Amino acid sequence: MPTASLIKAPVLTTLYQAVQEGRLNLEDRVTYGEQHRVLGSGVLARLSYGVEMSVRDAAMLMMIISDNSATNMCIDLVGLDNVNALMHRLGLKDTRLFLRLGDRSAGLDARKMSVSSASDICALFGMIGRHEAVSPDASEDMLRIMRRSDYRHELSRNLPWNEMNMLDEDPKQAWVAEKGGSFLNGVRTGAAVMKGPSGSFAMAAFCEGGTGPGTGPGTGPQRRRQRHPWRPRQGRLESPRLVSARCPVPVRTALLDLSCKCVRAAPYPYGQALDLSCRCRLRAQF
Repeated sequence: MPTASLIKAPVLTTLYQAVQEGRLNLEDRVTYGEQHRVLGSGVLARLSYGVEMSVRDAAMLMMIISDNSATNMCIDLVGLDNVNALMHRLGLKDTRLFLRLGDRSAGLDARKMSVSSASDICALFGMIGRHEAVSPDASEDMLRIMRRSDYRHELSRNLPWNEMNMLDEDPKQAWVAEKGGSFLNGVRTGAAVMKGPSGSFAMAAFCEGGTGPGTGPGTGPQRRRQRHPWRPRQGRLESPRLVSARCPVPVRTALLDLSCKCVRAAPYPYGQALDLSCRCRLRAQF
């Protein structure tokens, strides 16, 4: 399915892989230019060309405010083909980045930009959460960046965030490292590593054909007041589907408890997920 801005997580992983291999340094300076500019989310498209920043700052803009222009800077730094090569090496064979952001050849077809699956993205966030995607220090820094997300529209929108964008007075006790995405044709995606006092887990959800905020035409103030951002119109929601008790909307999901060894790729209708026979599902409580 199309990823929308969720493809920025594989780009971030590839960036940190390049740092680990010595091809990049997070403190290297990069310059925002006309070739990077693309409209949509973010702030760089509204700034003058020539703005300088560190590689890490560009990555933070890409993830925290989902800056599209900063994403093109990061893609150019690592190379589009290297993003796909790393995802393949990690076993994420559904995940492909086809074009830089803003490439007009894709038109409004999100599938021509990038694709993935809930299973792939859940596995990627699981690897990041277990510090296995790249080096432990790099994985921890990626989590640190995603914990600062300014957009909580997808998976964590109903959690009790305070005015400091935190869930607890001690941010080490409870946090959510997440990235979401949306596109004009009704695509909505989200993935997260969630940590609480009882443990950590990763999850991902993909939806297509929605009419909630940011997912289609007429996303003005009245549309934004809708309660459920995942409400589908006619589903091009590919099976299998999951209908939860709390939000009766079919979406493709995957759920993974990072602390349990029961995780397996055996036949399970939602891709890689918890073994239902294991008590860790009770601990995850999702």
